[in-house]
Order: sequence, then structure tokens, then C-alpha cells
Amino acid sequence: MRGTVKGHLLASQDLLVESLYNLAPLLDRVLACGLLSQDNYYEVKAETTPPNRARKLLEVLQAQMDEAGASCFLECLRRCKQHYPRLRSWLSQDAAIQRGPTEQQLQAQLSVLCARLGHAVLPVSLALFSGGKLTQYELERVQAAPTLYQQAHALLTTCLSKGECACRAFYSALDSEDQNLAHDIRSSLPAGLPEGLPDLSVESESDEQSFPIAVEETSTAAAEAHTQSGVLQEVLSLLGAVSGEARLNVCELGVVLGLPRWSVRGALLEEVGVGDGDQLQALVDLFLQKTQDAPLLLSRVRQCNVQRAQLSERGCLLLKLLQEADALLHRRHFLQAGSQDGVEQHRETLETIFSFLLWDCVAQTLEVPAYESGRSVLAYVAELRGSEAVDDALLQELEECWRDGGAEALRQAVRVLAQILRDLHPLRDSLHLSAPGGGTYTCHSRRLHRVTRFQGLPARVIRKAGGGNALSLSTATSEQDAPSLARPYPELCLRVARMLELVCPAAGDVTGPRDSAEVTTVAQRLKVTLSQAAFDAEVFDAGMKHRVLALLEYGPARLAKPPLMQLHLHTLSALEPYLQQGEHHSFRFVLECVQMLGGTQLSYAERTRGPVAIDNGMEEVYYFVTSEPASFLVRVCCHGYARECRFEVRKPQCVRLTQHDWANLEGAQGHEEHVVLAEEGGSVWVRERVVGWLDNLQANAHRGDSPLHDQGCSFKVTSHGSECKVKFIYKNGRISASAFTNCEVL
Repeated sequence: MRGTVKGHLLASQDLLVESLYNLAPLLDRVLACGLLSQDNYYEVKAETTPPNRARKLLEVLQAQMDEAGASCFLECLRRCKQHYPRLRSWLSQDAAIQRGPTEQQLQAQLSVLCARLGHAVLPVSLALFSGGKLTQYELERVQAAPTLYQQAHALLTTCLSKGECACRAFYSALDSEDQNLAHDIRSSLPAGLPEGLPDLSVESESDEQSFPIAVEETSTAAAEAHTQSGVLQEVLSLLGAVSGEARLNVCELGVVLGLPRWSVRGALLEEVGVGDGDQLQALVDLFLQKTQDAPLLLSRVRQCNVQRAQLSERGCLLLKLLQEADALLHRRHFLQAGSQDGVEQHRETLETIFSFLLWDCVAQTLEVPAYESGRSVLAYVAELRGSEAVDDALLQELEECWRDGGAEALRQAVRVLAQILRDLHPLRDSLHLSAPGGGTYTCHSRRLHRVTRFQGLPARVIRKAGGGNALSLSTATSEQDAPSLARPYPELCLRVARMLELVCPAAGDVTGPRDSAEVTTVAQRLKVTLSQAAFDAEVFDAGMKHRVLALLEYGPARLAKPPLMQLHLHTLSALEPYLQQGEHHSFRFVLECVQMLGGTQLSYAERTRGPVAIDNGMEEVYYFVTSEPASFLVRVCCHGYARECRFEVRKPQCVRLTQHDWANLEGAQGHEEHVVLAEEGGSVWVRERVVGWLDNLQANAHRGDSPLHDQGCSFKVTSHGSECKVKFIYKNGRISASAFTNCEVL
């Protein structure tokens, strides 16, 4: 006997309560579909734990929804499946759920209607949207399909996913739009089917009449698919991308091409491979689905600055190692339905790869990474939650996929981790810009620049300690070549030890000769060296130290993979320039936020030069891209070490107050003591010119009960085009700014 949807949900309640750990995506979709009232929404949100919130939601829905509503709720779950890895297999099962008679009718006539609906598809879609049966997103998805056949298919499958009520609404809308077609569809009922259902046979009159049209539409769709393939090949050529490699942040490329970040990310995480070819295919499909304009796509790819989407060398190597895990998960025994033997057999290898990659993420993002040997994947994920550089939603999905542990969940974990790695390793020193709130973009660098008291060493001394010849990897290409792969490892560790001992020689007892390349001796030597105060976080870059420790934690004996050894060699090659003398150790500008004026948008920002010590000061240059010529306020500070004492500067200071309050206070202020940066939206931004002016303003404001809002150290930039560069200068305890290219600075 076939069960109902409500019965199926009720029978699966324990699984649903356990799996719906983060209800926000599902609640938003259920609310948008009208299955939940605002009062119900707040009732669910009021529960204090995730299981209780899930129980309350299921309780409300079971009490209020009919069978059509239950079908719609099930479809909402399917649309959110990327957020609930534990439900993927449950959602993909054929649950033998009973469909209503109108659903059966629409399912039976799907091919006929796709072929015959024609230009009626958009009026019918609009009627369903007006009646609340389609959401704005669903309507746009129908309209975005490239052919009438595909538009009809998108509309009908959406109605089927929503259940009996939506299917009845479709037939009602069709009857209002085209009575002749509706009459044809209702005619010729075969024996044995419920009343109102047409013949399912392809030999029926209606199917024979529609067959040539279906062929024509399908041929058109096939031709357009062929065109999309040609577009993909041209995009690959323009970008210089190689299909199997991973050298681009395709999500960032999608943003450069004008698509919303959330939309691109959602498409890339939906069962798309890690390589650039698969990712670009998904991006091309998404762009063409939204615009149906291949020339526009190719034009934008030609015009875009592809370096904004390129990855650093280390980012490419990390993804190369992740592809080893992806290849393991796609071996035959993983693809067998229900098989867990293969997963368990290689679980240790997978966990080692994931833990190393997350170890590196911690080194990349946290000011002071915690060092603890043998930590689990979930422990690293928990530690990364303290970083604003990693999207918390990605970490949540990664955690749930790993907890699930099934083959499909682990493949999704690979996709999620690949996106995290891409976001953390841009080629350019770009800034992450938050979604604007009131025109204000908060900023943080995608690369963490730690400021320490380390002064650096002469380059010639470092080169001598590091050895004259560069180490290279052997031709080993797989774990079967482990002996060849491990051959350069002891020498690699020895060179790292020699260079670090230039900073501070190892103290205490270290057995074995100093030039011994025996692994255990060198490992002991490195650990003793790094344990000294000269390598504490305020003196030495904690991320560099963490990566050196990874060299000891993840040797070839633990994981014999060529990309891992390439990453260790990269650590050695990065250590040499880090140890050299330079301004990068002890000084850094920080862009805190950008306030756009006049409704324009900020699309990109990066540091292009510096820090550079010159004229008894420090300089850095930043590059900004806006939607059009624009005016904006940049809030900046700097911090560093001088004579081994840490400093942080936000002077000259700027405040924001209302135009009304400024009108009352302006008369008491000396005109040479301040500068008005901007006036917009009833607010005024004013910066001090003379030390002590702000104290007087605060005293007058306090007497007049006029609140002042601290705006740090801010400068106004007016660009002459959509791109400009600004130089920031620190000298004598104060910050200044000047135009570098294509702008004016106040």
C-alpha cells in the first residue's frame, strides 16, 4: 500500500529532528511558500535548542498542512538539501508516496504539455505567481529557461513538486488562458485511469499530434546545449584554464562577471567537481540560464581582470592535494550504493588529508593557531569558527558532512573544503568586503598579515644556511612510489632547522651530529628550536611556525602523496624570504571600512604595494574598483612595533554627527582646525586638522547634548573613473593619504 506524504514525514520524525540542526534555510523557504505564518515562525525560533526547534516545526506543519502542503514541505527540504547532508539519501529515495489525482494527471501529461504549451507558458506562470502558487524565484527560473519547451518543463516540474493544490491551480490557469488547449488535454480518457486523466500511451492522438513539435523543441534544446559547449571551450581558452587543474576561484570570477556571490556559490556546491573545467561549466550554465546572452558572457570574460580570480601557488597545491581525496572517493567501491566498506578502508587516508588541509587553513587565518598533535577534523573546524575569514555556513556544512561519514557526504565535504581553500588563497592581496549596510562595507584582508617584533636577517646569511641547490621532488607520482617520494624529506627538514637556528640556536640536549639528516634527530632539533621564546607569537609569525610544525606532523611516512611533499617544499621556499630583513615584519596598514556616498557600489579592493619605508615614514598603496566614478570615505589605521614596543594609530580622528548638531557647533570651531569631509543623508563627517580640536568639539557637544560618533581616521576619495589608487602614509605618529592614480583625496 502506498503511503501519504504526511505519513512518510511522521514516520521519519526521529531522523528529521536529528538532521535539521540549522533551521534557518528551511524556515525561510517554508515561510516564503506560505506553509508557515509569522506567528508560527516566531514560535519555532523561540525554542532554545535545535532539536526542539525541529520538533516544533514538524508539530506545527503536521497540525496545519494538508497533503498538498506536505508535498510542498518535502520539496522545500529537497531545495535545501545542501544544508542537511544527513538527509541526502533519505530525500533521494522513492518513498512510495501517494499522489493526488490532479498530480497524477499532470505527471502523465508532462511531455504533451511541454510540447504544446508554447507561448501560453508565461501568462500561465504569471497567473500562478499572482495567485501565490509560484514564488518570485520560481517565476524567474521559468522565465530564464532558454526555450519554450524548457520553460514549460520548469513550470510543470515546479507545480508537481508543490503537490495537488498547485497542480489544480495550473489547470485552472491554463483553462483561463487557452480553453481550446485545455479541452484537448481533458479529452480522450483511457479505461482504467482515474476520471480526468488522459491516455499515457505515446500512440494516443494527442501525443501523435505533439510529437513533431516535441522533436523540434528538443532539437532546439540540443543545438543550444551544443552552443553552450562551444561557449565553455572559448571561456577556457580566454582564461587559459586547464580542465582538470584547480587554479581559479570560479566563485570570485562569477562575481567579477556580475552575478551575485550567493547564486554562484550555490551552483558550485551542487554536485560540481573540484577542477576548473567542471566549475567553469557550472558558471557558464548559470550565466546563460540567467541572461540567455552568450556574447555578453564572452565579452565580460575578455574584459575582466582574471588575476582577481587566480589562486596563489600554495592555494593551487592545497587543492591538488584535495583532488587526491576526491579521486579516492570516486573509486568504484565508493560508488556502489550502500557500500561503507570502501569508506572505512580509506578513512584514515581521507582524515589525514582533511586534517592537514584544515591545519593549513588555521595557519592562514588565525592570529595565533593552537598546536596540538593528533587533533581531529572536527576540532580544526571548531577552531576555524573563530576566524572572520571563513564563511560560517561553509564550516557548518563541512562539519555535518564529516559527521555523516557516508561516501556522498564526504564528496560534498570535498566541494565545501575546496571553496574554503579558494577563498583563503587569492593570488592578489585583496580585501573581503561585507555586504553593505547603509552603504558601509566592512573590510578584512583575505591574507592575514601578522605584525611582530622580528627584524629579519641578511639574505646572504639565510642563503648560506639554506644550502646552495634547490630541493626538487622526484618523479614519484603515487603512494606506491613512497620510498622515492620520501627521499628529499630529511634534507628538507635539515635545511629548515638550519635556517631557524639563525634566529635562535637550539638549546638543551639534541642527540646526534648537527648536520645529521636522520629524520628523528632533525625532528627533535626542530621542536627544541621552535619551543624557545624567540618563536613566540609576538616575536615570530605564528602562521609560519605552524606550517613548519606541519612538516613534522605530516611526513611522507604518514601520507605518501606527491602534493603533500610539494607543499612542504613550498614551506621551505616561503621561509627564506620571510626571514629576510624588511618592513613587512613590524608594520601594517589596516583598512577597517569604506563608506560609499551617493548610492554607488564598491566591488573590489586590494593592497598593491608596501609597506615601504621611505622619508622616515611608511607607505602602502591600495586599489579600489567601484560601479562608476564615485566618492567614498575610507577608514584606516596602522599598527606595528617601534623599539620593540607595539603601537596602534588612528590619527587624525574623524567624527560623524547630524547636520543639525553641526550647524549649532560649527560657529564655535576654528575654520583652520578642521575639515568637513562629506555631508549626506542628514549626517556630516568632520576630521581634525589641529591636535586638541576634537577635545574642544567633544566638550561643546557634551554641553549641547549632541552625540558624536567616532569614525576613526577617515579620508575622502573622489575617483575620476571606476578604478583608482590611493597612497596611505604613516609618519610622526599620524596618518595621511594622497592620490596615487585617477582620483582626488581629502
